[in-house]
Amino acid sequence: MVVINYKELSGVDIMHVLLMGEIFFSEHDFYQELKATGFSIDRVGYDPQILSASRFYDYDMIIVELDALDKQFFATIKLLRSINDKLPMLVVSKKADVELKVQAFQAGVDDYVVIPFATQELLARCKAVLRRSDKVVADRIIKVDQLQINLETREVFVNGNIVRLTGKEYAILEMLILRRGVLISKITILNYLYPEGVDEPDMKIIDVFVCKLRKKLQNAGAGDLISTMWGQGYIFRQSNPAVKDNLHQA
Repeated sequence: MVVINYKELSGVDIMHVLLMGEIFFSEHDFYQELKATGFSIDRVGYDPQILSASRFYDYDMIIVELDALDKQFFATIKLLRSINDKLPMLVVSKKADVELKVQAFQAGVDDYVVIPFATQELLARCKAVLRRSDKVVADRIIKVDQLQINLETREVFVNGNIVRLTGKEYAILEMLILRRGVLISKITILNYLYPEGVDEPDMKIIDVFVCKLRKKLQNAGAGDLISTMWGQGYIFRQSNPAVKDNLHQA
């Protein structure tokens, strides 16, 4: 799981969500709707140890797929709840078992949704839980200097002009800008672009994608916003120094 700890993004709080479970694959309607609403997402398989470690990250909401009475899970939820009694936590499960529901609520989860669920219903439940915890869903438009991204329409603009990106290029840009100032490794980007079950290409393909993305943004007038940390990964700059210099000289 990627270690991310950020809050401020263009003056707007981006909701940072942990999705835990096999149902939340990247093509799932709920996953896509959550992204379109402006959430930043970490997606992992079910693992109580990772869930326990989530207390060290700055998550705004945790959604877990649970299909069995797992004592370690309930103990972990109680631990997280004792540390942060306002952290929204939801469970989705194929089990409509009353005992499982009762134990989940007693442990501290805020809502329990039975699979299959309607995507819009689960999204509405998420927003309701966030409202109750005094959190606000983020704006769908992010601006950094002359660059603007619409998370809902997946459109990118520089100086008001649209920049045509491929699906992979946009996905990388979205990932970097939502976590700007944070080093994102190549393996993290690779796993983000190619979900489990899909044959992954060579790691060098990430360099190709980023190179093309950087060139398109620079040609459009956005400057050099993506920094390469050789042997590690990439960082989206908090701001573009060259832009500030040009503004001061104007």
